[in-house]
Amino acid sequence: MFDAQRTAIKGSQQLFTQGLSAQSAVDRLAVTGLNGQESLQRQQLELAQAATHSYVDATTAMFPGEGSADAHRSVDEAFAQLKTTHAEFYDALERELERDTDIADEFSEEFVDALEDGTEQFLELTHSVEEQTVQNVDELSSQLSEQLERTQELQDQLEEQLERQSDDVADLLDRQAEQIEQVQQQLEEQAEEVTQQLQDQQVTAETKIETDPEHTLESVAGIDADVRERLADAGIATVDDLVRADAETVAEAADVSESDAEEWIDQAEA
Repeated sequence: MFDAQRTAIKGSQQLFTQGLSAQSAVDRLAVTGLNGQESLQRQQLELAQAATHSYVDATTAMFPGEGSADAHRSVDEAFAQLKTTHAEFYDALERELERDTDIADEFSEEFVDALEDGTEQFLELTHSVEEQTVQNVDELSSQLSEQLERTQELQDQLEEQLERQSDDVADLLDRQAEQIEQVQQQLEEQAEEVTQQLQDQQVTAETKIETDPEHTLESVAGIDADVRERLADAGIATVDDLVRADAETVAEAADVSESDAEEWIDQAEA
């Protein structure tokens, strides 16, 4: 970028210098053209003078007299004055053009020198700015590289830490799953033991109730073995079962009257 900028500045300087040189050349060509124009006009004056003498000769031939020499002399004096005035005009004009051209050349040289000095100073300043900028960019690049390295190191450490934590969490979850499975198994075993104990207790209680004389139907007067068997088939095997039953159900199961059944129920309730 800086090289392109310096090239553009030098190119602009060269173009401007070339433009001034071209302008100076044009001015010099104008002076040269002025000399040619002066020479051409002088030739035209010579021709006009010769034509005038020819006219005077023709007139004198038509009208002879002593005034021919005076006429030629007057013509020569008039044209001599014209030539003098013409030469003085072009001399003055040429001097002015040369003076203006010299001034323009001098000004161009001074301007070109000033332009070159200013361009050199600007390029030196640009060079200093370039060096400082490049140095700053190099420092910034170094800092960015170091920062990227530190960031990469931190990222690697974080990934290692996350990996270790993930492994620890996985191990912990596995241990917890094993513990939960063991606890669940223990709970299931305890539940089975409790269920078995409850079943055993219930069987024991039922057996006790069924074999307890105070709870069997043998304690109810009027119920013999055949009646107890028929009542047991109907689900009435204990005194408690008899209390919960109604007279109609008991009478139908034992094949007795409802009054007998009511009497048995009253005994059981007593």
